[in-house]
Amino acid sequence: MPGHNDGQVERIRTDLPPAAHGSINGMKVLMGIVLLLIAIAAISGVAVALSSGQPGVAFIIGLVTVAFFSRVGC
Repeated sequence: MPGHNDGQVERIRTDLPPAAHGSINGMKVLMGIVLLLIAIAAISGVAVALSSGQPGVAFIIGLVTVAFFSRVGC
């Protein structure tokens, strides 16, 4: 009774899966860092505008930031 492979030797796969060597993309990491810096700048801009007594400017900065990130996210 030969077995389930009819006498053939099972081959061992030595190649890597498709995403093993390219799962971290440098461009996506860079874009993520840029988006994080934009978010930090927007939050600090709103905080500075509010602390200096300009709620209208803070509202405009917040509105533009929300519009930007909603466009990036969708």
